Amino acid sequence: MTKPVFRRQEKQLLSSIAHVIPQLGRDVDEITEVKPLLGRNISGQITFEGAHTVFIKRMTGLGAVDRYTRSVSFHDAIDVSDAPAHTATPALLARDNDSHTVVYEFIDDAVSAGQLLRDDDIDFATLERVGRCVAGLHCLPVRDASVTDHTTPFFPPHGPNAISTQMYYGSTMGQLDMWRIIQSDTGLRAALDQLATTPTPKVPIHGDLRGDQILLAGETNWILDWEDFRLQDGARDVGALMGEVFYHRMRKSLASFAGGDEESVTDTEIIERGTAALAEATPGARAVWDAYRAVRADAADPEFVARSVQYFGWQLFDRALAAGTYFGRLSALDRALAGIGREAILGGGDYAEALGMTEGRVAA
Repeated sequence: MTKPVFRRQEKQLLSSIAHVIPQLGRDVDEITEVKPLLGRNISGQITFEGAHTVFIKRMTGLGAVDRYTRSVSFHDAIDVSDAPAHTATPALLARDNDSHTVVYEFIDDAVSAGQLLRDDDIDFATLERVGRCVAGLHCLPVRDASVTDHTTPFFPPHGPNAISTQMYYGSTMGQLDMWRIIQSDTGLRAALDQLATTPTPKVPIHGDLRGDQILLAGETNWILDWEDFRLQDGARDVGALMGEVFYHRMRKSLASFAGGDEESVTDTEIIERGTAALAEATPGARAVWDAYRAVRADAADPEFVARSVQYFGWQLFDRALAAGTYFGRLSALDRALAGIGREAILGGGDYAEALGMTEGRVAA
């Protein structure tokens, strides 16, 4: 067999993770293909002779030690041996504590829920799969809570400082504009502070759930990436997921009114078409909720519903901050979505009816 010739980026990935390869019972010389991925970590797909592919990630940058610790703590703390049929996670094949490196089973022939949402190619049955998948995560048994991170996640922001100095200097003008809006809104800050300090039941949560971290392969639903794993309030994941569904549908709805270019949506178009777009976006979020509570009956508790709505609201702010990373400014659409997020955060349970969380069908 001809030895493969790797490009510079591929060699850089190999040199960063070569020390972990022996834990897999393989040798670097057996590697036939390397596919680096862009991101804050050094990561990518590695394929060995025999078409055996793994996903390797070496955590680097801000908070790498804590992110690595949380990632491996999921596998140490949670019993996945009897996971619900609708919830799966790739096996952790190897780890290295010194270099903060993990190796996972690679999932073939999968599509992310995030991609389907962006392409507007996700139906209610698939949304219900996603809702059941997250509910299954929240039902997993905990075998050792002592190894988990007991700190409160930084987001949503709470306390006297909504943004650290380090984050300030690393932000774009668009992100700083959004932080200015958040910090100057005393009502919003008070609601976020209360949300962060409210005692809640603790379950295994993802902690930073987005559509791209749920893969659908055949009949199996996979949850990936445990860098923010904790035993925390399940409403955090529910609200984030509903926010994802709502955000992408709302963007598509409003962009369609502007000829397909979501970045050209104006304040006037949002005012004129906002109600119709809201009506289009809500059923998808409700489908996720109905499927989730079909698995977790206790999710119908009014306090859980209220917190889920508030985390839904924060997800819209979070998405606006993410958009500011790429575009360096806040669009009229991002400001409008943040406005909806504010209403949800302040309204809590009173806003639940607008999202269809007070009544309606329950997915089978």
